[in-house]
Amino acid sequence: MSIFTPTNQIRLTNVAVVRMKKGGKRFEIACYKNKVMSWRSGAERDLDEVLQTNSVFMNVSKGQVAKKEDLSKAFGTDDSTEIYKIYFWKSH
Repeated sequence: MSIFTPTNQIRLTNVAVVRMKKGGKRFEIACYKNKVMSWRSGAERDLDEVLQTNSVFMNVSKGQVAKKEDLSKAFGTDDSTEIYKIYFWKSH
């Protein structure tokens, strides 16, 4: 008997979920908890160091990625980099 290990699952550890409600929907992004604190204090400047994934989620814990239509309706763009800037500049 062999043990099956799924290779397509990403385990998120040390996760801080940053939530934002916009356009009547809730969006979430997965970040490193300690890096979010560094970002908000001004010590961290590289956004790639703060983010765990390059996806915007509807629900991080379930792995539900937000649809492009929802993103463009709420933020005016479906470019994840621009959306991250909106998230973090709002909270910074």
